[in-house]
Order: sequence, then C-alpha cells, then structure tokens
Amino acid sequence: MLNFFKKYSYLIGIFLFIIIITKTDLDSILINTKNVKIFYFLLALLFSFPLLITKSYCWNYLKKKQNIYYSQKDSFLMYCVGLYIGSLTPGRVGEVSRIIYLKRDGHSLGKSLVSLILDRASDFVFLLIFFFFGILFFLDPFDKQILIPLTVIVFLISLFLISLKLNLIKSLLKKLFYLFTPSKYQKSWKVNFQDFVKNIKIYSFKDYLIILLITAFSWFFYYIQMYIVAQSANITNVPLLNLSIILTVVGFITLIPISISGIGTRDAALIFFLTPFMIAKEQIIIFSSLILLICLFHTLIGFICWLIKPIRFSSNNQIT
Repeated sequence: MLNFFKKYSYLIGIFLFIIIITKTDLDSILINTKNVKIFYFLLALLFSFPLLITKSYCWNYLKKKQNIYYSQKDSFLMYCVGLYIGSLTPGRVGEVSRIIYLKRDGHSLGKSLVSLILDRASDFVFLLIFFFFGILFFLDPFDKQILIPLTVIVFLISLFLISLKLNLIKSLLKKLFYLFTPSKYQKSWKVNFQDFVKNIKIYSFKDYLIILLITAFSWFFYYIQMYIVAQSANITNVPLLNLSIILTVVGFITLIPISISGIGTRDAALIFFLTPFMIAKEQIIIFSSLILLICLFHTLIGFICWLIKPIRFSSNNQIT
C-alpha cells in the first residue's frame, strides 16, 4: 500500500486541481485568460536567464572550491539539464543528473554530492531567513506569538554550534547525505561518505556568506519575475514584499511530492493566501497557470541544453 502511494502520489495534485476547476467559473477563467498582458509575461520570461545564470554560477562557485573546474557555460548547461530531466522523472533524478556529469568526468560520488547538497541547502537557508524576517516586518516586534518561533530558531542555531564543538556534526551530515541521495542510487553507486565529509570541510565561513549572497541574488530575480507575472495576470494590489513571502511559503508547500510541477498544490496554496487580497479565484488560477508556463519555459531551456550537452540513462538505470 505504501509503495502504491509513493508511486501514484502525484495524482493527488491532479485530483486537487480538478476539484478546484470544478468549483470555479470557467467563463470567468476564459475572460481572465483573454485579459492577460502578453508584454508583461514576455518580459517575465526574459528574467529566466539572469535567474538560471545566477543559480548555475552559485553551483560553479561551490565546485571550484573543491578544485572541480568547469566553465560557466558548461555549468549553466548542466544545471539546466537537471531542470529538464527533473520535469520528466519523479523524485530527485533531475538533481542527480548534475552528479552524473561530475562522476562521468572522474569525480567520486561523495565529492560530487557536496556542491549539490550545499547548493540546495543555501536555497533552503535563504528562504527560511527571508520568511522569518518578512514575517517580522508585518508583526509587532513585541507580539508574544512571535517569541515562540524565534526562541525555537535561536535554540536550533545554538544546538548546531554546540554540536560543532562536540563533533556531532558528522552524524548530522550523514543524515543529510542520505536524505539528498535517492535510495535506488545509494546502493548502486556505493556512496563514499568519508569523501563527502572531507570535501565539505573545505568551505570556510566566508565561503558560506558568499554562497548565501549569490543565492539571495538568484531569488531576487525570481521574486521580480513572479511580480511581473502577477502584473500580467492583472494582480496589481499585492505589494512585492507580500507576494515574495507568499511565494516563499507556496514554494515550501509545492515541495511536497504529491503533484507534478506543483499542479494542484500551487493553485490551492495561492488561492488560500491571495484570496484575502480580494482577488478572484479564477484570476489566481490564471496567475498559477502562468507560473507553470514559466516552469515549462525553463524545461525548454533545459531541453536545448541537453541537446548541446546530452546525458543518458540506460534502461536498467545505469549511467551511459
């Protein structure tokens, strides 16, 4: 039963999307579709390039610290191929494709995983920081309700620093290592965890700050892009900061593996958060659909990159 749920869990998002559509006015959706501002949407598409270039630059910076040298062009191609493969396959195979490129060029799995995990972790850390500071912007700093999550954050940070002193960080990294490695590849690739730990120690505190700064730039491009998409959907009464915080929360929700490309889950989350701004449900669905088109555009870019720098899987899931 559990295996059945894992295999077909993506259908939940589709089922959710069907429910949402059946409870909306299709004529209103059609009218809102005709009112989409094409110029704004095309402008939003252009922001995909600085966004993807910045993200691939961050990954390239991480690799160079490990003495893994690729040109920015090749890093961009490999990063975008991950987007393409990720759109065609379930789980984290899209991310794994980046590791396959490195392994194909003679780097161990443990060493290859470091840049991937730190790249994803930098996104996660930035989103958490942005979310909590964004919430603080809207709440009374003396509101007692905010003291609880802040206390938890301070406690977790303190616990992390203490674990460094007690040499417990190795255990934490081991859990992260296996978390980001798909189970079917853990056995077949014979993960070298010691190599992973050795390479992750290369980075200094300064490196982490630089990585976080580059990550912040990439998310800045994303938030601007989504704000322009909102304008194209005629959603003009939501300030940029508010929309950015909403999209951050929605991003976490769409990470739940119960949909394809966030279909259904993104729609439901956006309806929940944008309805208080007196925005019609049909208009929000158009906004969510335009976001999906942006994602498909990224997939198209990834497909072109794959044609330039292809990577293939054989029928028995071995690397070719």
